[in-house]
Amino acid sequence: MNDLLNFDTNKIKKIHLLWIVAMLVFLPSCLNTQSIYPEKQYYLLETTQAPIPEKITSREVLRIAKLRMSPAYTGKGFIYKKNETTYDTDFYNEFLVSPDDMLAEIIRKWFGLTGMFARVTCSSGHYKEKYILEGAVTALHGDYSDRKNPRAVLDIQFFLIEDNGLSYSLILQKNYSKALVIDKHKTHSLVKGWSSALTEILSDFQAEISKKIKKK
Repeated sequence: MNDLLNFDTNKIKKIHLLWIVAMLVFLPSCLNTQSIYPEKQYYLLETTQAPIPEKITSREVLRIAKLRMSPAYTGKGFIYKKNETTYDTDFYNEFLVSPDDMLAEIIRKWFGLTGMFARVTCSSGHYKEKYILEGAVTALHGDYSDRKNPRAVLDIQFFLIEDNGLSYSLILQKNYSKALVIDKHKTHSLVKGWSSALTEILSDFQAEISKKIKKK
């Protein structure tokens, strides 16, 4: 009888030991399940240089209208072009705010620093604007179809509209398409590429607006 009790006791101890070993093996992996997935990263574009102040000044108000985004680019997540027909979305890398609001605010700040207008605003109704700047973003992605030369792609259309009091007239339209080479598969390099592309676009468009206003 004592031998049977000793056998059962030893068996129970072995079972308990196996459970302890199993818990030590699997518990850390359960506790670290969150570390398996990368943390989400959030980004904002910013111009890589300040605009050159204009010698001419205007007493007029410029309103930056909300930019229209092509349907593929309305979300915050980054988009990557893999080949001619295939695109990927990135859940873990995205813009901090919606791209249309982000770009409109960057454009507002840019033209506010040029000194070309008495005021630059994104809101309607507060000030009587003479000019309205509308825009459409038709491409905003990382192009990795050429693995040796990935590019930051940004395509924007701008429309400068003048309010004549009784009617509106389109006085300037420009289409821009930029594809700047970036470091391979580095997210921060893609963001810098977009920022550089946007800076080049705004610098050129500022010059175009300046010429248009000088003629008036």
